[in-house]
Amino acid sequence: MTSIDTVEWPAPGDIIIDVRHPDEVEKRPLHWPTHRVIVVPFFKLTEQIDTLNKHQSYLLYCERGIMSRLQADAMCKKGFCNIAIFAPPSNPA
Repeated sequence: MTSIDTVEWPAPGDIIIDVRHPDEVEKRPLHWPTHRVIVVPFFKLTEQIDTLNKHQSYLLYCERGIMSRLQADAMCKKGFCNIAIFAPPSNPA
């Protein structure tokens, strides 16, 4: 298995992919004012993966980090090189 980093703060140009279930996103939306956040539920990521740029830097986010790690691993296997797990200390105001 590929080693996938975990980061607390996004770097310039990172795109955050929120892979949580839509119910979780609705209850606790992830707001990160300085970065683009796209919502792609974990159960839809596989079918939408071909629409993503393999050279873009992505941070995958879920509340516990389990689903984001599974999805990051799957993306690495599909040729995505710039993938990390996003574990913010808290949502910025």
